Amino acid sequence: MTQRGGMRQIFTRTKLLALVNLGLTEFVRGSLLFFILPIYIHGILHLPEGVVGYAMAAHYALDTCLRGPSGWLADRLGQRKVAVTALGIGWVGLWLLVRVHSDWAVILGCGLLGVGMAAIWPCVVARVTAGLPSAANATAMAGVMMAWLVGVGSGTVVMSVALGRRVVGGFAALLAVWLLCIAIAGVCLTGYRREDHEREHLGWRAFVRSISFIRLLVPGIFIQTFIMGILMPVFVLYTQYVIGLPAESYSLLLVTGGAVAVVLQLPVGRLVDRFSYKPFLLAGFGVCGLFLVWLGRVHTMPLLFAAIAGVGAGYALILPAWNSVLVHSIDAHRRTLMWGLFMTVEGLGMACGPLVGARLMQDFQPSTPFLVAGCVLFAMLLFYAYAPVERRFSGSAHSKQG
Repeated sequence: MTQRGGMRQIFTRTKLLALVNLGLTEFVRGSLLFFILPIYIHGILHLPEGVVGYAMAAHYALDTCLRGPSGWLADRLGQRKVAVTALGIGWVGLWLLVRVHSDWAVILGCGLLGVGMAAIWPCVVARVTAGLPSAANATAMAGVMMAWLVGVGSGTVVMSVALGRRVVGGFAALLAVWLLCIAIAGVCLTGYRREDHEREHLGWRAFVRSISFIRLLVPGIFIQTFIMGILMPVFVLYTQYVIGLPAESYSLLLVTGGAVAVVLQLPVGRLVDRFSYKPFLLAGFGVCGLFLVWLGRVHTMPLLFAAIAGVGAGYALILPAWNSVLVHSIDAHRRTLMWGLFMTVEGLGMACGPLVGARLMQDFQPSTPFLVAGCVLFAMLLFYAYAPVERRFSGSAHSKQG
C-alpha cells in the first residue's frame, strides 16, 4: 500500500467532513471566546469584566460535564441525532448573545454553546476512528488534533484581523458557520444501527469493566491538560512582564509553537502506526518536560522561541502516541461513550491547572510553574515506562469479542 493510498483509506470523504466539522466548530469557539466575547462584553455592552469570566466558566463547565453523557447518548441513539440536536442548542446560544443584551444572556448563551461542543468532540472522534485497523489509529487521531489546532488558532487570528474592534459584525459569520456545521453533521456522522449499538453491551456492569481496563490511563489523560492549564494564566504574564516580550512578538511566539505541533502531527502519527507508541510517548514526555523547565530559565528572545518550539515538538510526539493508546483501549461497542469520558477527565485537568499555575506564580517565583510542569511530565515518563498499558489493549479486544 502506498502512503497516499493508505491516507485515503484512513481519511475517507465522510471522515474528512467530520474533521472539517470539528475544525469549524473550534473556529467559532476560538473566535468567540478568545477575541470577540471580551471586547463585546466590555466595549459594546459595557458590562463588568467579571461577566467574561463567568461566561467562559459556564461554557467550559457544560462542555466538560456533558461530554460523557453525550457519548453515552450517541452510543444509544446514534451520533447524527445527538450531534445535530446539541449543535442546534449551541446555535440558540449564539443567537442569545446577539439578540439579548444582558449579563444573564451572555452567560447562558456561552453555556449553551458548550453543550454543542460537548457533543461534537466524542462523536467526531468516534466517527474518524471507527472501522480502522490498529496500524492506523495514531494517524487518524493526528488528523483530529490538526483539525482542532487549526480551527481554534485560525478563528482567533482571522477574526482579529478581519474585525479589529468592530466585533458585532462577526456574529453573523459565526451564526452562518455554525449552521453549516449542523448541516455537515447531518451528512457525515452515523445514525443509530442496532448491529453497532447492541443494548446488552451498554449495561452498567459492562461499563464498569471498561473503566477497569483503562484505569492506568487516567493519570495521563488528566496530566496532559493539567499541564496546559498550569501554563495558561502564567505564560503571557511571564513573557510580557518578566522577559519583556512585545505583544506582537507574543503572537508570533504562539504561532511558532502551534505550527511546530501541527506540522509534525501526521508524520509522527504515521511513525507511531508503523512502529510502536511507547518510544514516541516517552520521548515526548521527556522532550516537553525538558523544554518547559528550560523555558522558565531563558531571558532572551531567540532562546525563548527555541524553547517554545521544543515544547511544540514534544507535544507533537505525545499526542499521536497517546491517542493511539486510547484508541487501542476502547471497546468498539462503547466507543463514543468512552471518548466522552476521556474528554471529561481532560476537561477536569484543564479546569484545575489554571488554579495551580496562578497560585504557584503568586506564592513562589515566576519560573516555578514551568519547573513544576516539567517535573510532572518527567514523573509521567517514569510511570508509563513501567506501567503495563499493553495489557489493556488485549483486555479491550477481549471485551470486543465477548
